[in-house]
Amino acid sequence: MPEVLRSQAGWDHGAFEIAEQLGEALGLPVHAGAFTRMFVDLNRPADHADVIPRNSYGAVVPGNAHLSPGDRAARLALFHQPYWEAVRRDVTARLRDRGACLHFSSHSFDPSLDPAQRTYECGVLYDPGHPFEAELAERLMFQLRSKGIDVRANQPYTGLGPAICTSLRTELAGQRYAGIELETSHAVTYTRGGCARIAAAVLPFLEQL
Repeated sequence: MPEVLRSQAGWDHGAFEIAEQLGEALGLPVHAGAFTRMFVDLNRPADHADVIPRNSYGAVVPGNAHLSPGDRAARLALFHQPYWEAVRRDVTARLRDRGACLHFSSHSFDPSLDPAQRTYECGVLYDPGHPFEAELAERLMFQLRSKGIDVRANQPYTGLGPAICTSLRTELAGQRYAGIELETSHAVTYTRGGCARIAAAVLPFLEQL
């Protein structure tokens, strides 16, 4: 149903607009999916149970309930693998060229799923036990707060959950890779100018790197 596809079950509203504005300003590549997470969730590893979800944020996905192993493998090969390979290629190129890489991943969250707790505008997800990454995350949060953004560390999710950033963090252990996820509230992304406001607040931090 269209309303389900437009909800958090289907996609992260505003996340691409924020990433796109940052990519254009910096002249850096932006990788994004062109389909709903109910088809393939590009932010989950290929072996994760919900990479092709049967249930997405409470919405049942009937078309995924009885996929054969072959159909599942084909979908991952055609739609999931190219995305991960493209991101991995750009990250490793940056590491070779600069010796360090910040992989900045843009997402959004629905405050209505936990209205008592999700009262802030942005969350910054990272691994506190990864010194290089933690330092950059702290700098990003300081920058956001300096622009009047209400931000929280590792909310509404932790920075250790299954995601492309956490997978690459493991793959590239020992290298100066940082995978930071920005979570922006729908209360911001659905407000006129909200995505531009967040992008403008993040941009000076990225420009300094």
